Amino acid sequence: METDFIPIDYSYFDFRGRNYALVIGRNGKGKRVCVIDSCLVYFWAILNEDVSDRNINKLVAKIEKIKLDSKGRKTEVEKVELHNKNFMGKKVRALKIFATNYKDLHDIADRLGDKEIFKRRGYDLAFITHYIMERKLIPMKWHKISGDVLNNSEDFGGIDMNIDADICIKADEIKSIEDKKFSPNALAYDIETDELKIGQGEILMISLFSENFKKVITWKKAKKLQHKIPVEYVKDESELLEVFVKYVRKISPDFLVGYFSDGFDLPYLKARAEKNNVKLPLGLDDSQPKFTAGINMSGKIKGIVHIDLLKFIKTAYSQYMQSETLTLDEVANEFLGERKKEFKFKHSSKMKDGEWENYFEYNLHDSYLTFGLFEKAWHDMKEFSTIMSEPIFDVSRNGMSKNVESYILHNLWRFNEIPEKRPTHDEISKRRYREKYEGAFVFEPTPGLYENISMFDFTSFWPSIIVTFNLSKSTLLEKKEKNSTEAEVLGKKVFFSKKPGFFPEMLKDIIEKRKYYKKALKHKPDAIKTARSNAFKLLANASYGYLGFFGARYYCPEGSGATTAISRKFIKEAIKDIDKEGYKTIYSDTDSIAFLMDGKTKKETLGFLEKLNSKMPGIMELELEDFYKRGIWVTKRSGELGAKKKYALINYHDKLKIRGFETVRRDWCKLARNVQNEVIRHVLEEGNEEKAFEYVKGIVKKVRHRKVPKEELIIKTQLKKPLSEYKAIAPHVVAARKMHEQKIPISQGGLIEYFVAESEEKKKLVRDRVKLPNEEGEYDIEYYLNHQIFPAVENIFQVFKMDIKKTLDGKNQKTLGDF
Repeated sequence: METDFIPIDYSYFDFRGRNYALVIGRNGKGKRVCVIDSCLVYFWAILNEDVSDRNINKLVAKIEKIKLDSKGRKTEVEKVELHNKNFMGKKVRALKIFATNYKDLHDIADRLGDKEIFKRRGYDLAFITHYIMERKLIPMKWHKISGDVLNNSEDFGGIDMNIDADICIKADEIKSIEDKKFSPNALAYDIETDELKIGQGEILMISLFSENFKKVITWKKAKKLQHKIPVEYVKDESELLEVFVKYVRKISPDFLVGYFSDGFDLPYLKARAEKNNVKLPLGLDDSQPKFTAGINMSGKIKGIVHIDLLKFIKTAYSQYMQSETLTLDEVANEFLGERKKEFKFKHSSKMKDGEWENYFEYNLHDSYLTFGLFEKAWHDMKEFSTIMSEPIFDVSRNGMSKNVESYILHNLWRFNEIPEKRPTHDEISKRRYREKYEGAFVFEPTPGLYENISMFDFTSFWPSIIVTFNLSKSTLLEKKEKNSTEAEVLGKKVFFSKKPGFFPEMLKDIIEKRKYYKKALKHKPDAIKTARSNAFKLLANASYGYLGFFGARYYCPEGSGATTAISRKFIKEAIKDIDKEGYKTIYSDTDSIAFLMDGKTKKETLGFLEKLNSKMPGIMELELEDFYKRGIWVTKRSGELGAKKKYALINYHDKLKIRGFETVRRDWCKLARNVQNEVIRHVLEEGNEEKAFEYVKGIVKKVRHRKVPKEELIIKTQLKKPLSEYKAIAPHVVAARKMHEQKIPISQGGLIEYFVAESEEKKKLVRDRVKLPNEEGEYDIEYYLNHQIFPAVENIFQVFKMDIKKTLDGKNQKTLGDF
């Protein structure tokens, strides 16, 4: 049989001592297809330079006799081949050692202690990674599969009879074909419980949402309700779990999607299933979810890709987002323009009949938002998977350093390169505590309000340095060579070869692809080009961090240290050239330089930019970020010096760029944020600090006369770890404990909301005056002025010699505290 096929979920199994990939996907007609396939399994023994052919033949004969009996599994070496390869960029001869079972490669490698062998490599790749590298069955790309149909056959132990698929094929030939559109079948889910500790309380309801289906399943029967949404009642929690499984199997999604579902929803479902002594057979083979151990637990379902959107959003988007936290409410608001439904939580035992309707709607709306976010992130996930050549299950959970490594491993074949090994636990421990090298150069600003500003940025600054100067583990030299790149890292000279290394070459390709898709987007934008551009941008930006990442196979702190050293040199040289040309630099940080135009025109400045770029080596390039009509750099809290990375600019289209102000902090109330933003806008739009001052005077007056709604004074802070792990009693911990006492659901990563109230006892500590939004009490006027409003704007006004700190004791007549 022959069919088109897009692979979605990857797993593997053993049969008669050999490994087989089991890949689930769809064909062009939407049929679910199961592909069973195998590949040759092997690792590499790299030989020392001076080994004679005679000794190689003896070694081969010895290795071919290796047989293992491990855990009831009989594994043997099948054959050995001699190859000319590259390892760390150097030509080597290596033995390719084929064995019957991938799981035993490490044990076979351990048997090779022969003096002829320099290194043993390739035995520690995950089987699915090895399989994709061998068979080129790239995730989320269309292929043509040819092979024998398995129809209730006894091949592979009758595995096809247990898989819920329309077609099951034993692959013979796999060919890549032209890509075409694929619309995934996704189902979002969300659970509601009384308790937050996994499995401690009953699951009250489960909501499901897909393109053509929505429902809340619950055993909490409420009287006199006329539901606006589909609600299905079941008799108890056990039946709730069974009906949930029934609908998942009926809808048969490619993706089961949750939000923080690795950390809460799926493990909670599993725990309650065990408590009720019922199964949770969500897998296409009726298997239950399996969980990885460790801090970042993941829940995997056989044949259906379980997605925890929070993890992907944290990796792919968080650095560019405006949201202060990654809660479902904040993220949905930024990406979808919608928020979670308002609902005041209480323990189910305290719920009135009429409140259940709102609770059901709240639960379903969470699944609706999760589904919307999946649709928004879908193209990015798909492109990440294809570009990194790893399954969506993995790339949606991996950090960017892991994604960089995946890209490297799947592109080593282009360089005939043998993969480096993973670092051991001891190696990682040593790397964690290595001495930190000097970071990027920062030109400290003089606080002030400036006009007619231009800003230049180095394009992909650190990646372009890595490429231009060939910085990597494979190009690092033991000693200086002719024309080698030289840099000083931690007081020592380090040297890099001019011969192009495979990592800089791959990175050059990534940067070129990023530029290609960025340019193509301007010509004809679409979701796929946007996703590809974003994936290559993130890969390029993460390359510098990867070199210094303690868990990296190609760890090279000398390379990352050299990158920052070279970056400092070029930033300083660019500043010198800018000032020499008659401009005046006012600020520089990492990869950008802000300077005053000093009477020069925009055309002259763009011409000067071309002149600067003509002197740049390799692929290094400066670009214009923007022209700004006004900008403010503020003082540090401690005094006169300018604060690093804390400024605001407005361009000639009245678009603001704000960096480093408190608006990004989580422990400021809404009023403080609004006041700060309004002050910045007054100052930048009109250049008028007096008008900004009058605005703040009015706010102070409203606060003193209690004319500010309590909602604007609520402080929101994220609970970053389980409540039991907090030793310091910070205000948000007190608020969280109050929520727990009142049986208000709270989870790790969730937002804690509170306000600071006045106290008749004049308690000094803020934590003693913390109240939840639903508690009675007047807000503490002095706290909100001294710890929220004034700190949000004081260093802006210090630029204009207006010291509002003196407002606190009324020593200065021209102060805010008098109003």
